[in-house]
Amino acid sequence: MNKTLFKLLGASLFAVATTMAGTASAKTMLGQAPDPSLIVKAGGFEWVYAGPCAGTGNTCGAVVLHHDFAFASEEQWNASFTSLEALRTAFTSNGQTLCASTYFNTVYDHCDLGDMTAGYVWHSPLAPSESHRNDAASETFLVRVTQTPPPGDVPEPASLALLGLGMAGIAAARRKQSR
Repeated sequence: MNKTLFKLLGASLFAVATTMAGTASAKTMLGQAPDPSLIVKAGGFEWVYAGPCAGTGNTCGAVVLHHDFAFASEEQWNASFTSLEALRTAFTSNGQTLCASTYFNTVYDHCDLGDMTAGYVWHSPLAPSESHRNDAASETFLVRVTQTPPPGDVPEPASLALLGLGMAGIAAARRKQSR
């Protein structure tokens, strides 16, 4: 049985089992802001490991975009990670996978680090082939532009107001001197 068919069958069985039990653990945090400890900062972006299935299409669960997270562009991937090993290292801490699937995937609440390490990374230039990149069972990562600019990069509105007042004062003083 191929990998995709196996995951699709597993997702169907999981959905039936959780429906019969009356709850689906993956949905308990769906749509909520992910735990900050699961967000990886790389390349000037914030990344989350959103689930064990392709981001869109007929897969084993759907990825729900929220809190400004989106599917990454090739440029964002290239700016953030140089290899699958770098990606794996970034999303592993103290032997644990930093998995935010419970916040983003409609069916699963886990991530398959082994699949990611094997190159099944949805729409990533890090994947070794088109089939790895586009497989319905590829791991999905999401990205957003870092929310907080570094200190000193963007002036505070109060600073701009003071600057404006100062310049107005200098202009008034020059007008007074030229009379």
